[in-house]
Amino acid sequence: MALQADRHSPAEAAEPSEIADAWARELPGLDLTPFLVSGGILRLSQQVERAFTAVARSSGIGPGDLRVLLALRRSGPDYAMSPTALFKRLMITSGAVSKQVDRLAELELVERVSDPDILRGVLISLKPAGRTIAENAMLRISTSFCGLENLSAAEAGRAIEVLGHLQRTMDAAETAERA
Repeated sequence: MALQADRHSPAEAAEPSEIADAWARELPGLDLTPFLVSGGILRLSQQVERAFTAVARSSGIGPGDLRVLLALRRSGPDYAMSPTALFKRLMITSGAVSKQVDRLAELELVERVSDPDILRGVLISLKPAGRTIAENAMLRISTSFCGLENLSAAEAGRAIEVLGHLQRTMDAAETAERA
């Protein structure tokens, strides 16, 4: 699927089932279920990322920057975190966090402040304009995002359940591979 996605726009990308059909002709008898599931997840992930990027861009920032603002906003009433806590929470490098914080500070969405609990410690603190952007983004993501708002409560619950099961299954496989 990745090879096809590289050659086509999202609207023209081959369906995972079309690609599976081609593989079935080439390797008859092969169970392509894992391929179809992973291909479907990849397509959904790409759609969600495009929509998330559009939300970020509508606020004049990039998607990584929005992730920083969202992490700070959900961190509690102080809306501040250490750079280390930020990069661990966002699962990105410390250098990436530093660049994003620099950009966000230039835009006056965050600021670096002294950590009252750690000598020479620094916290990244959300400024009011950054809080507004984060809250507006969450409002948009929670009310009008990728069509997911059209799912019934029961459908959304089933989707969350299946996604959780997929995550646990994949985590267990990854842990087994490392052992």
